[in-house]
Amino acid sequence: MDMNQLKLKFIDEAESLLTSLDNVLIELEKTDDLQNINEAFRVMHTIKGASGMFGFDKIVEITHELESIYDLLRQKTLQLNPSIIDITFTAADHIRALLIDEAFSNENNIKRHKLLKESIDVVKGIKTPESKKTEPKTTSTPNEIKVSNKPTTGNIDKKATWNILFYPNEELIKRCVNMAYTFHDLFALGEYKISSKPFNNSEGEFWSIFLVTDQPFEEIENALMFVMDYCKISKVADFDIFNPTELEKRDEQLNNITQHIEAFDTTDMQNNAPNNANDSGKELIHLINKTNNQQPVQMTPKATTRINVEASKLDTLMYLVSELVTTKSELLIALKKHDEEKSIDAAEKIEKLSKLFSDNALSIRMVSLHEMLNKFKRLIRDLAKQLGKQIEFEIIGEDTELDKNIIDAIGEPIMHLIRNCIDHGIEIPEKRIAKGKPETGTIKFEAQKTGNYVYITISDDGNGINTEYVYNKAVDKGFIQPGTNLTEKEIMDLIFLPGFSTAESLSNVSGRGIGMDIVLKRIHDIRGEIIVSSTKNIGTAFTLKLQQTVSIISTLLVTSGKTTYAIPIEDIEACNIELDENTTNTQSKLIRYNNELLPFYILKGYTMHAEDSSCSQKLIIINKQSKRYAIIADTIIGEYQAVIKPLGKAFSEVKHLSGASLLGDGSIALLLDTDNVWFKTSNN
Repeated sequence: MDMNQLKLKFIDEAESLLTSLDNVLIELEKTDDLQNINEAFRVMHTIKGASGMFGFDKIVEITHELESIYDLLRQKTLQLNPSIIDITFTAADHIRALLIDEAFSNENNIKRHKLLKESIDVVKGIKTPESKKTEPKTTSTPNEIKVSNKPTTGNIDKKATWNILFYPNEELIKRCVNMAYTFHDLFALGEYKISSKPFNNSEGEFWSIFLVTDQPFEEIENALMFVMDYCKISKVADFDIFNPTELEKRDEQLNNITQHIEAFDTTDMQNNAPNNANDSGKELIHLINKTNNQQPVQMTPKATTRINVEASKLDTLMYLVSELVTTKSELLIALKKHDEEKSIDAAEKIEKLSKLFSDNALSIRMVSLHEMLNKFKRLIRDLAKQLGKQIEFEIIGEDTELDKNIIDAIGEPIMHLIRNCIDHGIEIPEKRIAKGKPETGTIKFEAQKTGNYVYITISDDGNGINTEYVYNKAVDKGFIQPGTNLTEKEIMDLIFLPGFSTAESLSNVSGRGIGMDIVLKRIHDIRGEIIVSSTKNIGTAFTLKLQQTVSIISTLLVTSGKTTYAIPIEDIEACNIELDENTTNTQSKLIRYNNELLPFYILKGYTMHAEDSSCSQKLIIINKQSKRYAIIADTIIGEYQAVIKPLGKAFSEVKHLSGASLLGDGSIALLLDTDNVWFKTSNN
């Protein structure tokens, strides 16, 4: 694996870590749990270490500063406040931008980087808005002390003494860390002294190392990069404690420290500093977003590039491979001996193995909804804050699995549905209280598997859809004629029309009439369905019906002329019905079936025709999304497991075909898109 591949893998893992950080911060907004503070520290420490390896120096700068803040929180030297949460969210978005801008050449990123570092300094109490404007660029006076549990970055123009406590662990052996190289790099930084034997405390056995160097903390950290999780580093003094001439200055310095501590009111620091840092931090965050000339980064789900696979599935795959190799040998030997019986047995075994291979491959491609849902938590938090709403996000069935291609395809549609729930559905707290609702609205995500389908429901307890208002809007915009009779479901379906919107004004969230039509198209592209149900002032629910996979589906093969078609089995209500010419009306293009008149189409060649039929033909009844119609074919071949391939550009205008499958004899079967066949039928 070359360096570029490793770098791409790092970027992918960094994105996952940042998503994890977003969710930790959302929990920290609710309660300052120490476990979540430790997790935020771990994420930033991990990103910092890997960023340095791949040359993302600016990411190292930001993560190091954030790491120092959360280390102070861990030590309870600093109190958690909203400013710290906001700055961390902003920093996470900035890191995402830096992962793309590796050369650090984007002007917005450069300005934002500087402002972000200043805002972090304010939160840490190193700077205030006033001192930032007026402080002279001079070195600290002898009486000035920086209180910090972690060394600050920057060049050091004189030697300092550092203490490194090293806690060796058996994991270092398993990780094959070369300790000789690690400490060779450390000791190259200056003079060192090591304890003659290990010490013991409540955390276990450790070695104490004193290092005198003129190098900054980052160099020490880089030297110990692979063992940082087993080290504690602290600065002992800003001079060489092993140099007798330097020790004479110690008493004077200690006196200064004593005087400073006596005048230092820690209670005042805890009560006042966070408020000041909070206000100035918010001011700088606003300035950062203004510099970017945009709202805070909106989270858009990306297609996953990697899949975590259970070891048991890979074991099954290896077993099937070994069985296939053995069976192939049996078949070759039988063919050489002209043993027809054993050849047939081997061929049947290969057929069974191919089915098992198919099932195993599909199971490997299955991905849980958990990772995708993690990204929506940040989206909901940001939009709710932007719109002044309080929203709780509930998840049921996040372990439900879908094919990776479907997961990638539904990310954007689900994002649009959630945004609509936030913007159009959930009311602001004042309106909710006036309606007798709790001020915090709820968006619920539910997923469950039923047979070969997965049902996903996104619901809210907000305004609901006012069907009368939607109808009037559709009339005003010319989508329907005044006085048109529509059922409640048909009115609900109007929201999926391109350009249709009920928003009174444009906003950064919605109002441009885009989104819901995209949702419908993307769901149909993966052969899914979407159902809307709503009650005024109670809430709205969007239910997606999705197949677990769209790569291999069960179909019914039929022929028309010399062309073979495949029709998805789950869309067929009845088939192999003999056509009765007395029940077919070619002028009205309707056919009588079970005392009901249905529109019909005759398959003929590569096109669809509603023309003369023959009694020798077969009738197939399609029931898709509560729409029923008939297809007439020459013959029915039977059921077939079709491996679906996309069609080329030559078929881009043929809307009723959605793919093709290669048959065993080398011929092609064209997959009918039952949604678009209905569209053509209903518009004739």
